[in-house]
Order: sequence, then C-alpha cells, then structure tokens
Amino acid sequence: MTNNLTGNRALRIAILGSSQSGKSAVTVRYLTKRFIGEYSSSKDFFYHHSLTVDDVKTDVEIMDTSSCKCIYDHIAWADAFVVVYSICDKDSFHEARQLLQTIAMYKGARRLPIILLGNKRDLEHNREVAVDDGQELSLLWQCQFYEVSAAESYIGVSLAFQSLIREAKPSALLKTLPPMRRKTSPAMIGKMIGIVFGKTGSKSSRNGKKRPSLSI
Repeated sequence: MTNNLTGNRALRIAILGSSQSGKSAVTVRYLTKRFIGEYSSSKDFFYHHSLTVDDVKTDVEIMDTSSCKCIYDHIAWADAFVVVYSICDKDSFHEARQLLQTIAMYKGARRLPIILLGNKRDLEHNREVAVDDGQELSLLWQCQFYEVSAAESYIGVSLAFQSLIREAKPSALLKTLPPMRRKTSPAMIGKMIGIVFGKTGSKSSRNGKKRPSLSI
C-alpha cells in the first residue's frame, strides 16, 4: 500500500537555466524516458507527475520555465529547484550561478531543495565547464550536484530527480499540517519521514549537512 505524503498539495519543482542548457530535454527525458532535442523557449510548460518513492506516493508539478518570463514568479511558485547548465557552455554555467544567488536572495537564508545539474555530458570533447567547477559551486550553495546526458541516458536524470524529491518531502509535509502544528521543526519532520520510509537516514543527514553527489 502507498501513502500520499504531500496530501492534496503537489510538490512544485521549477526547472531553471539558460535557453541552450537543455533543461526541457532533461525534463521530458525524466517524465517520458524519451529524448527530444528541439523545444520552444517562449513559454512555460507545466507537467503533473505521480510517482512512488520508498513506498510513498507523491504528486509532483514540474514547471519547465521559459527565459521570457519573470524569474521571481518562478521562484515564488516552486518548493524545489533544478538549476541546469550545459558543460559545453560556460555562459550557461555563469547563469546557473546567478540563479542560485537569486533563489537564495528571494527565498531567504534557509536551505532549499536544489540540484545543480550539468547537462550534455555526452559532448565531452566540447567541455567548457570542468567537473570540479560544478562541485565547487554546489558546495558553496550546499546543494546536490549531478552531471548527466539527457541525450544518452534516462538513468542519471531519473536519479537526480528522485534525490531532489526525497530531499523536498519534509518541507512539503510540513506545509500540509494544520497551522497549529506547523511549529514542528524541519528536523522533526525529517524524522517522521524516516519513520514512514522505515529508516532514519545517514549520520550526515542527521547532522543537517547535504553532501553533493555526482552521477557518472
């Protein structure tokens, strides 16, 4: 039997990045397992997705954002973020850095579920952004880090999204509680989720530290 951990409120994930980073390809690869290379960047696309992670059913709304819209509207809407850049385009990496800064400024100092995602790993011969650069940036903002190829593999993209959803669930559960119960700390919510999943988490997660990870 599965449980809907987030109640009636779907978990909202915004996919952010430059128009040439491949963020739409990443999104569609995750949702359909298919790769499509060409997309319109003139409007936002919304997707509703239901999945079961660790025997817990979760409803997810994913917004593949357009560069033509107001970034602050995207940030205000979302509970979690995937910030995408192309390893072949240093400008897209600089934009990803600015997006992380903007999210932090708009949402405040509290830690947020964010994944920094280096895409187009299959184009290694055109690499302009080193793996170490991505890892360093993720450590600076204490977010998870993956390098993937949306063109070649579904597995890496799927692992990244599942990891983000696992991280975002405690905050999503907190939002579904009645107002008088929202004083419960995120750490306690995380413990509750550990009970639901049948585990309490690693030592690093109990200490509240995020360890960036790399998909290879």
